[in-house]
Amino acid sequence: MNASPIDLRLMLLDGLIRRIDEAGVALHDSQIAVALEAFAKARAIAEELESGISEDGGLDLAIQMRNLYAYLHRLLVEARVERCHTKLDEARQLVEFEQETWSMLNQRLVDGDESDDGSLSRTA
Repeated sequence: MNASPIDLRLMLLDGLIRRIDEAGVALHDSQIAVALEAFAKARAIAEELESGISEDGGLDLAIQMRNLYAYLHRLLVEARVERCHTKLDEARQLVEFEQETWSMLNQRLVDGDESDDGSLSRTA
């Protein structure tokens, strides 16, 4: 499988959304052990995404992205500790927004690749 860095990032974001959803369902069903495992997996994915932030797009953007992930991490921890669906929903919305942004970028690059004979880079 030859996935681009953006494709890999999108797969991680998809996995993060699934883990957030799993945590929410488990909390709703009072399956605390399952919820804690889903939260742990969500945090691990978020840490992996954060570690992949590059300064190639500019230091300011990298700092903003790191701040976003710090906030996401805080939301996940607070949602776990407080068993708060509101904070979990907010975390999901943040991840969905990032996923939509990367999807649009990926589509623009694909469209650009077709018209520019592959001259655009597809790096995350």
